[in-house]
Amino acid sequence: MKTHNFGYWQTPDNMPAQGAALLDDLAVVRASGADAESFLHGQFTNHINALGNAFRLAAYCQPQGRILALMRVFKLEEHFYLILPRDLLAGFLKRLSMFILRSHVQLEEATDLKVMGLINPTVDLPALDTHTQHWPVVARVADFENTKRAMAVGTADQLQSLMTGTMTAAHWYASDIAAGIPWVCESTKEAFVPQWINLDLIGGLVFDKGCYPGQEVISRVQHIGKTPRRMASMVLRADSEVIANTEVKVGDAVVGNVVMASSVAGKTYCLVEATTKALQENQLLINGNKLIPLTTN
Repeated sequence: MKTHNFGYWQTPDNMPAQGAALLDDLAVVRASGADAESFLHGQFTNHINALGNAFRLAAYCQPQGRILALMRVFKLEEHFYLILPRDLLAGFLKRLSMFILRSHVQLEEATDLKVMGLINPTVDLPALDTHTQHWPVVARVADFENTKRAMAVGTADQLQSLMTGTMTAAHWYASDIAAGIPWVCESTKEAFVPQWINLDLIGGLVFDKGCYPGQEVISRVQHIGKTPRRMASMVLRADSEVIANTEVKVGDAVVGNVVMASSVAGKTYCLVEATTKALQENQLLINGNKLIPLTTN
């Protein structure tokens, strides 16, 4: 079981006790049609059928098992909604649409909807990884330490009532990193197999559903019994430009890459994917600066 060291979050300018931030770099896809459920279920690494009020983490992979997009999926009324980074949107829609064929499925960007991140919101929250059944949708996601987190989806007018406290998108993504919840963007597309970024540990990958792209490779990794690469939450306490896909080294040897990073109050918080050996040795460097783990096992 993971325990967390959050000494870095003690000052108010690092992480507000309460806040809301629009996440404009996330887009929402609306999927509809009689075959939408079966079609989506056959494409992703998690169950999409019988979603109920689940706010489900799922990956879309290429045939070699590398992740093309990581998203949150939920259903409200007759539509499915997929939240994913905006820089992946055009390619995601184009590729997924190629496989619709004769299925009755319509995919489109829900341009009327926006996404918000919430820290310790004043509204009542549903259970973890579930959402409310009305607009604006409020979904509980993983906490960090004792800090509650949620994501909200709705129109700008609908989200206005949730705008409490002061927070930036950088704060939100730093909290994602602290909670061990990754996003994949254009620069890290096709860089990771799901287990390498812990999707099997955080509810984004299951092994009891039908076929989907990349399933054979992903299952083979699982059946080996030990994943050779994993992801960890780190902090860099030095001024250094860090972006997704930045190389992570031990000495001069490249052992991994940055999955995502967010700078808050002079510190840079990173999710790092690397070999399990390098993570255990705890000598990881970015641009010559040492990474300090936020989590220990």
